[in-house]
Amino acid sequence: MIDHTQLVKMCSAFIEPTSIVSTERLLNGFSNDNFLIRTQQHAYLLKYYKSKWPTVGLKAQHDLSYQYICPKPIWTDEVNKYAAFDYIEGDIAQAGFSKDLINKLIKVHNYTVSTTRMNITRELIFYQCSNVYQQNKSHLERALKAIANMPFNEGFCHNDLVKENIIVNGSGMYLIDFEYAQINDVYFDLAAIVVSFNLDERCKLALLENYESCVKHESGFYSSMHKLDCYALVFLVLCIGWYEQRDINSKSLGLRAQLTKLISHL
Repeated sequence: MIDHTQLVKMCSAFIEPTSIVSTERLLNGFSNDNFLIRTQQHAYLLKYYKSKWPTVGLKAQHDLSYQYICPKPIWTDEVNKYAAFDYIEGDIAQAGFSKDLINKLIKVHNYTVSTTRMNITRELIFYQCSNVYQQNKSHLERALKAIANMPFNEGFCHNDLVKENIIVNGSGMYLIDFEYAQINDVYFDLAAIVVSFNLDERCKLALLENYESCVKHESGFYSSMHKLDCYALVFLVLCIGWYEQRDINSKSLGLRAQLTKLISHL
């Protein structure tokens, strides 16, 4: 476990060590190790990436930070897989989507970058032996077939838009943790909002209508509640599989209830 002295030494690469007044390990991240570094004037997030180095995500965060969408990376160490960001003070989003969130999400989706397209089927293969996958295999197959037969709404997607990655303060909503960001169907992010905030049918329709009204008409956005439900099913299985693979069952219980309800009317 990295201690205070080691953190201070590491932070000397981007701030004056004597200015640091406190360091704290944050416990709300599962994929990476996160540390809050405070000086008298500022706060920083130091992140250690346990898996791959997110080159695309870090570049996107740098560029999108100038539109007040996300915190800006201020220092990176690719060799040791550390990055430091301006720390966004605020709370985890709780009250559902807002126009501010939709507008910022559209700016993310319009971000110009060339990446491979996220392969949903390949992502699901990681969990093909899991209980949640096996129980819902036939529903997944129907959902994937339906998705394949509908227009693809391409965009640069966050791909991990759980509410813990949406921070709210007096200035609005901010997105964090872009390490899974790449080209995908924008419905994947919209489905993540549906699942994260457990939206009912009325709110799901409002989400689609608000998103469609905010995108440019020439984008040819294909609006479909069925497509949204299909992506929500996929997103739920991926989330449940991820949490249960790591024995984080407290997170999966509510998601399983959502999945059961969704399947009942698909």
